[in-house]
Amino acid sequence: MENSGVYFITCECFGAKFVKVGRSTDVASRRRELQCGCPFELMIEYIHPVDDEEAITQERRYRAKLRSLAQQIQQTDAWRLSTSEKLMPRWFPFVGEIEAYVLELKNGESPESAFATDQQSMLF
Repeated sequence: MENSGVYFITCECFGAKFVKVGRSTDVASRRRELQCGCPFELMIEYIHPVDDEEAITQERRYRAKLRSLAQQIQQTDAWRLSTSEKLMPRWFPFVGEIEAYVLELKNGESPESAFATDQQSMLF
């Protein structure tokens, strides 16, 4: 596993699982930094290896995608904002489409192309 790029780190706490997206030139070290302030085990789910410049763009893209998916989850009422989510404001709930999206990235699939096709089919 590469150790530089955009990372997806998960944490199980408060009876739920969350994912954090960020970028680092040393993801293992970044995980240790985050772990230092967290009593729950943090797991590196996936690292998208890219150079520093591309990491900025990719991180923004991934965050926008996860925000969009989180809003969809909230709108379908499958997930409600609870005390645990309020305690983890910079983390996304690792459920449903968000979990599937990260797992597709991890498995080397391209979820973006499938998403674009689905969006286009909704127009016609």
